[in-house]
Amino acid sequence: MDKGDVFTILAALIIVSVIALVFRPPVTEAGPEIPESPAPTPPITAAPVPTSPVPLEPARLSYVTNIWDYPCCRLPANLTLYGGSDPPWQETRGIIPFAYIEEGRGGITEAFHVPYAVWRLNCSVSATIRPEAAHFRMALVELESGTIVEGADLRYPGSIVKNVERGGKDFYLIVSVDEIDSYRITLETLPGYLSTPLD
Repeated sequence: MDKGDVFTILAALIIVSVIALVFRPPVTEAGPEIPESPAPTPPITAAPVPTSPVPLEPARLSYVTNIWDYPCCRLPANLTLYGGSDPPWQETRGIIPFAYIEEGRGGITEAFHVPYAVWRLNCSVSATIRPEAAHFRMALVELESGTIVEGADLRYPGSIVKNVERGGKDFYLIVSVDEIDSYRITLETLPGYLSTPLD
């Protein structure tokens, strides 16, 4: 390569650099930085969670001391008129207890409200000292009218279930016991009746 070619290449580089400097766009002063706006994202909405009208734990019923405020304070002489244990529910999964009483003595419970159209009283009786003499009697009474809605008469330890197809009312229980250690009455319903309370 001779000297002329080297000068030509150097001259060409100088000319290109000068042209680049002359035609370069002006430098602007840095202003406030504009943040890039991300693409709008749709708001996240959580699916509504259905609320259950049933308490997390069943309410415990207790006895009252002033029984004379109630329209019916005595058990009828013959509770066998209300029959024995009702047939069990076909659907046993998902039974929901909403109230109970657990005692070793008899009495009259406080009034309680049942908003479900169908529910049941699930009674179990324990007697170990004199099981042959154990006797459990119970009546479900509608508070407003004093009408006995359901009754149970159980001799010896065991259990009895009474289905009730009356709801949206206030009730109370009258219980009489002889020679038993303890009893438990659980008020239960099914999930299908929770969605349509009567009140």
